[in-house]
Amino acid sequence: MKHIGAAKLVILTIATTILAVAAGCASSRPIAPLGGPFHKISAAEADARAEAVRADPLAYLREVRDNCRTLQQYSLNFTRQERRGFFRTLGDPERIACKFRREPFSIHMKWLDPDIKYGESTYVAGAEDDKVRFVPRHGLFGLPPRVTRVGLQTPVIWGEAKYPLTEFGLEKMMDRTIRNIERSPDEVSISYQGLTKLAESGRPVHFLRLEFPPSRHRSPIQELFVDLETDLPICTRVLNTSGSLEGAYLWEDVDPTVSFTEDDFLLEAERAAREGQDSRRAGEGEAPAEPAEPEAQARTKSPRKGATEPRAERTAHRAVAHD
Repeated sequence: MKHIGAAKLVILTIATTILAVAAGCASSRPIAPLGGPFHKISAAEADARAEAVRADPLAYLREVRDNCRTLQQYSLNFTRQERRGFFRTLGDPERIACKFRREPFSIHMKWLDPDIKYGESTYVAGAEDDKVRFVPRHGLFGLPPRVTRVGLQTPVIWGEAKYPLTEFGLEKMMDRTIRNIERSPDEVSISYQGLTKLAESGRPVHFLRLEFPPSRHRSPIQELFVDLETDLPICTRVLNTSGSLEGAYLWEDVDPTVSFTEDDFLLEAERAAREGQDSRRAGEGEAPAEPAEPEAQARTKSPRKGATEPRAERTAHRAVAHD
């Protein structure tokens, strides 16, 4: 594969940064090019898939987006590192356990690193006046943290996030990527850098580099890594015009076989309060309270017209956009 040699040089230069995105990683192993069969895919089949992507990378990106659209719900471990705030400071990596549900649109996040100020957040479309509910890791003045409700844009306005929770998910990231390409197709360069693997997972991935017009994008370079087996995104990085990192995002351990209930999108404090109420009712001989059904869920019990069921063979695995 003629692009592998050139890609190797590029890949080795970005290895340290990608590894830093995976918080808790102490290894300095480089990202190595594909050197043989991985995860039941032979080298010959991997090469054939690589050639198909190289022949029409835009068509492949659209296929990846369509694969993301089949995912109705999933859990994953998400790592993000972003440059944000008034001074555009690159923050530390944040490792977050996430739950995603398409209908009603629901996101639950729990931060895993004890030194991160964020604790837990949740959002269910149409519930709680369409507010994001969150609990910081520590309360004010040594008091226990309390549940707070804010608008979707509040974390963005205060520089706590680049995008609102409604923009989270594999599909949302791919939608924005395709949309940015289609806005100026003649000015966008999409180059296939070949097959490589991410050192953290060892999984083989397609490596694509997208260059957008700097006159329209403050961060004109996107590097996208797509899992060879599932054809779902596993990592993406965005660079500004000087080549500095603007954002890096890693999705690991994606499980589309989960089956969530409303309780899965409660904060731990809310769940504990409900269990306490149920215990009191049981002691008084009353039936436990039924889970409240969000208004949005009542409106979306019937499948959307044209909705696609997950494809079993490709449903194994915040996404990024250019300003």
